[in-house]
Amino acid sequence: MHLIGEQGVGIILLIVLALQGGFMLICTKRFLQIKPEGQGIVMATNYFNTAILILFIPLIAVSLIMGWYQTLDLTHWTIDKHWLIFGLEVIGIALIILGTAMVVFGFLALRKTFQPGGFAPRTQEVLITSGIYSLVRNPLNAGVLYVTLGLALVIQSFFVVALFVIYLILILRVIYIEENHLSKTFGEEYRSYSRKVRRLILFIY
Repeated sequence: MHLIGEQGVGIILLIVLALQGGFMLICTKRFLQIKPEGQGIVMATNYFNTAILILFIPLIAVSLIMGWYQTLDLTHWTIDKHWLIFGLEVIGIALIILGTAMVVFGFLALRKTFQPGGFAPRTQEVLITSGIYSLVRNPLNAGVLYVTLGLALVIQSFFVVALFVIYLILILRVIYIEENHLSKTFGEEYRSYSRKVRRLILFIY
């Protein structure tokens, strides 16, 4: 890593995890999803999300700080063009910062209405469309995806790319389930909202 070094990247990852976990605890009175819930694809997605946040990213962060990364990650790709490495690192760091911000603002918007992905809204809940939810419908999922993709670009790792692809496939399926729940619960209010606001990428998708 040329811009901030391996230790710098590791420290940034630990800060990212602290921010995400801290805001989740403050806003929702829960700390991550130590015991994922749900059935089938929902359970698989919640377990995978938890594994990314409390296993894979912390291990990568520690290996970077300790200087073990190059030895442990056999999927690291070698790039001999310095301009390309810098470009990937700049884009990756930007994605990590953007993803972290989306998660933080997502928890601030949801607060106690938060529940694990794939579940039907509770009957007393209202549809959250303000704050970050006025820009993207799934900021928590998008945030984790952005952080994972950003990390893959920064450390140039096929392993982390694979994590991103698997998580993306799972998340798209769970989002479909969630949207059916939301459409049944909130009716035209949700359908009108979904026509105006994109799922995961601002103005695109």
